[in-house]
Amino acid sequence: GAKDIADALKVNRTLTELNLPGNRIEPEGAKEIADALKVNSSLTFLDLYNNEIGDEGAKDIADVLKANPMSALISLSGAGEADEFVKNRNRQRFLDTLNGNEKAEFARLRVMFVGQGRAGKSATVRSMLGKPFSPEWDSTVGADVSESVVNGSSWGDETDQIDFASALAVKMMNRRNEMKPSSTKRMEKSPVVAPLPKSSQTVMNNPEANKGDQLQNKGHKLSNFVDKDQNKKDLKRNSSVKNDRPRKSPEEDIIREYDEELILEAHERKNDLALSLWDFGGQEVFYTMHHIFLTQTGVYVLVFDTRELLDVETREEAQKYLLFWLRSINMHAPQAPLLLVGTFCAEIQDEMRRVDKILRKLSKHFCSQIVTNESLVFFPIDNKERLNIQELRKAIEHEARNDPAMKQEVSIRWMAFLDDLLSHKSSKSYLTMNGDVNHVANKFGLSRQERYIALGLFHERGLIIHLTATEALQNIVIVKPQWIIDALGKVIRDSSIHVDISEYERDGLLDDAQLLFEEGIASRDLLGYLWNYDQTEFFIDLMKRTMLMSDYQQDGFLIPSLLKENKDMGAVDTRCVVDFSATFLPHGVFQRLVCLCVEYVSRKTSFDDSIRMNKNYAHFIAFADQEVELVEDPSQQAILVSSSDVEKVIPIISSMLLKINGNVMGGRLKWKVLIDGKAFQPEKAVEIESPTLDLDVFLESL
Repeated sequence: GAKDIADALKVNRTLTELNLPGNRIEPEGAKEIADALKVNSSLTFLDLYNNEIGDEGAKDIADVLKANPMSALISLSGAGEADEFVKNRNRQRFLDTLNGNEKAEFARLRVMFVGQGRAGKSATVRSMLGKPFSPEWDSTVGADVSESVVNGSSWGDETDQIDFASALAVKMMNRRNEMKPSSTKRMEKSPVVAPLPKSSQTVMNNPEANKGDQLQNKGHKLSNFVDKDQNKKDLKRNSSVKNDRPRKSPEEDIIREYDEELILEAHERKNDLALSLWDFGGQEVFYTMHHIFLTQTGVYVLVFDTRELLDVETREEAQKYLLFWLRSINMHAPQAPLLLVGTFCAEIQDEMRRVDKILRKLSKHFCSQIVTNESLVFFPIDNKERLNIQELRKAIEHEARNDPAMKQEVSIRWMAFLDDLLSHKSSKSYLTMNGDVNHVANKFGLSRQERYIALGLFHERGLIIHLTATEALQNIVIVKPQWIIDALGKVIRDSSIHVDISEYERDGLLDDAQLLFEEGIASRDLLGYLWNYDQTEFFIDLMKRTMLMSDYQQDGFLIPSLLKENKDMGAVDTRCVVDFSATFLPHGVFQRLVCLCVEYVSRKTSFDDSIRMNKNYAHFIAFADQEVELVEDPSQQAILVSSSDVEKVIPIISSMLLKINGNVMGGRLKWKVLIDGKAFQPEKAVEIESPTLDLDVFLESL
């Protein structure tokens, strides 16, 4: 009876849930169970409903629980006074945890799906989420972001807003409950295993201007968000103050409404893993944009069509895209796990080894990153037939759970900071550092150093977008990642797939649309139309500062990634080669170089007919008083430079490449300059000491 159960509870250290409703335990049995609860520290759920234990039995249990601080009970029912005691104790533990200094791991990671267009990336993401296969699903424009919670074999499509602070507090409570009974020492902080990526490190010279609180309701340039005089004051203050953490006051306590259901649900989901799934558009036109959003941490899934790798007519093109992504991932995230996923495997069942052989040869320089699938170097799946989907889920989850970045510990105050930032999503798409963000950080006692490290972590995990390339970009925290991706994708898109020219004709913008999608030149009127006349100046300034766009002619803008290829271009008399073969020349570097060159030339001379361009070529009549031609040569992984005086031109080009490398490519590009076949080191190149060097300041320094 009850005594036997009690005796077992006294020695059992693994049982967490015990349901005993309607077992006639009565007061005497309740006393036996109370005696067991004096020493038991593993039981978390106990149901004594309908056992007629009476007030006496309830008091016995309550008295024991009051005297046993090691009790792990988070849910007790059917014990009257003791039930209420457990609820009150849990409420107090919850509030104490919310405002304590303990830290715990933040079980969340990005998973990035990349690859050639029409390879089946979107279908693979849908399969991961348990959604049906749709052959008519539209091609991804830019990128699509979705959230998922992994619980066992299930990947749920998470749409509800999570209370991160409460969830982490409950996780800490559960962790304390699961400590060994013999341990009475205070829990020590676990070491941080994964260092934050360079792009997320503290930026001590970021401005905290007094302006900008009311900037959300109309369009603004990013440059308006930076107070450089205030920036100088901050630098001076940072050099003399050892600890700039705001003083904590009682009103800064983190307040959350206690909910027993939250405790119970969190206990059931304590092993859940949150994943932010990023499905990147596969058409080449998007690759220039992708560099902004690829992160150093996370799991990468490179999707390819197995049929195209086997077909002699399409193999070369398929291998080109695979090699591009292998190199690009290795550059942006050299330590991140990478899974190669081959789609349409139901159609090539007998050809798996051929595909594997091709991939092994292609990926031999990237073996340390690639996650193998038993005897294969790739994961064959079929989204239509649902083949091997569960195996892929397990592999991604395994890599995510074992990623060193998952060991990064965070405090409740960081999570409360995040909750407050994300609470603005219903009314705002972005916040300013010198407005809402600093106000919220001060409220929760985060120093300037902490808030930037925290924002870097939230960016890496896919919750926000916080770009740090320039002071102006640092000052913006985008709380709706899909919002900025969609905005850029309305301009940068594949006109052969994603553009219906008739809608522009209907609205009287046919000429403007043709100029954009055929020649890469956007009018201000068209940009306003594409962005619904909302935050137009903000988006223009953002694209200019990320070097996706430059001013061009009268009130127009050049977007080099939309330029068409000219296969009839004549030979260029080349004396200088900028050779990237030591790493590789990613798509997007040449286009950004053209942006900077156009901005530079526009400051020195009028446009008129002084510039001619196509996808891989730019010709400037008056570049540093020289006629200069630039050619992107993917076959040589090089940029060719032609000029009568390359020694004068190359320092400027080199400075621009340093800026692109520091701002967009994580500083990992390597190149050498060859003039007439001999190595040349320009002495006057502007070294980028800080990746936050403002674009305008940089161009004026050339």
